[in-house]
Amino acid sequence: MTRGWLPRCRLLVLSAVIFVAACGGGRAPAAVAPADIPALESAAAQHPGDANAQVRLARAYYASRRYADARAALARALTADPRNAEAEAYLGMTFEELSSFDSARAVYTRLIASKPHRNVQRLLNGRLALLTRRELQYAARQAIARESLLTRTPPDPNTVAVMPFRYVGRDSTLRPLERGLAALVVTDLSRVRRLRLVERERLQVLLDELKLAEGGRVDPATGARSGRLVGAGAMVQGQFQEVPTQSLRIDATVVRASDAQITASGSGADRLQALFDIEKAVVFQLLDRLSITLTPAERQLISERPTRDLQAFLLYSRGLEAQDRGDFAAAAQAFQGAARIDPSFQQASQQAATSQAASDATTTSASDVATTVGGGATSESSGSGNAPPPSTLGDAVNNSVPSGAGKLESVPDPTSLGPNTGGVDAGKPLPLPPTAPNPICEKASCTGPQNATPKGIIIIILRRP
Repeated sequence: MTRGWLPRCRLLVLSAVIFVAACGGGRAPAAVAPADIPALESAAAQHPGDANAQVRLARAYYASRRYADARAALARALTADPRNAEAEAYLGMTFEELSSFDSARAVYTRLIASKPHRNVQRLLNGRLALLTRRELQYAARQAIARESLLTRTPPDPNTVAVMPFRYVGRDSTLRPLERGLAALVVTDLSRVRRLRLVERERLQVLLDELKLAEGGRVDPATGARSGRLVGAGAMVQGQFQEVPTQSLRIDATVVRASDAQITASGSGADRLQALFDIEKAVVFQLLDRLSITLTPAERQLISERPTRDLQAFLLYSRGLEAQDRGDFAAAAQAFQGAARIDPSFQQASQQAATSQAASDATTTSASDVATTVGGGATSESSGSGNAPPPSTLGDAVNNSVPSGAGKLESVPDPTSLGPNTGGVDAGKPLPLPPTAPNPICEKASCTGPQNATPKGIIIIILRRP
């Protein structure tokens, strides 16, 4: 036996295994190595209409980070078998690696629309949540790289972004409110018809990329630069702290992005229990000093509260903090805790489901994602008439384009990614995060929703303006 015969023998055996597995309806072994690629390429070339052979080759390309080659192999697989869910899952992940975020979203959305099993839906929703974060990071880096060009175009004066509020007190348990207060202000300002709000998550990702958030640099120049990078003509920034006589004080200013000039300011102080009242008073002051006349309907919407329980809101703020640093398991735990304390806190329930799905997707490898999607693609409803036609996926394969900074405004709200796949109780239940001692309730004399008058409970759901 000569040495030259061995590689040919190995190639023939591997090709035969792939071909038999495909014809017999079984799955080829998931583990592949870069050294297997020549044999897999030969097998795929010999059987171009064999979807399984093309998917196995795509797996090897993906593992070797040859994403363009993986995309081509998956296109051939889906031409041969348009309903191959495993190939579709790999295609979505391949588009992510190629920064073709719109195409990846189209693939995942189509898979969800086919109504797979609940665990598959949750995993796909998690991929969508991770995709949104990845897209925001990519867009932020592109904006920073193009900063000199972006500053040449004056930002829209009616587009507003809200910086995280800076906590300057000593009680570290209140620090998560930096995110929570920013989220409240975004919600309230989005009620004003003439204003367009930048998503809180989008600005936070930019701040993280600029390494400004950890340094605590909150000044007019910082706000103006951030505003220009996200296309906002005005930036809201502020701080909060405990004060000896009135427990809590919030101060805020509006900074014009074009010249870093302060155009409006507002402040309020009261007991910690009146946190929402203080925030509303500050927002109304800012709008009044910006000479924005509110309709009665807008004023009523701004006056609404997301929850009546401060402990629930603190947990919600902790969830936002964990979500911003990419710790989706901790975020889900905090959001679930908030929703258990106040079941009417709908936004906490939605964020809990999204973060739990993202946590599941984070801990699931690419090969396991594809295997799970491929094995759970059977519709839970009778019949298959609800699935979109294959041409939808074909368009995604053939017409994909990388997403860039020019589409910043089209980034969706992560809380609206796909259907709710189980709410707070989806997946494995997580314990309530430890908060003892509970300073916010000790100071504010918290009362849960069970003691609130039902007519006074108003739910706020954050939506894009």
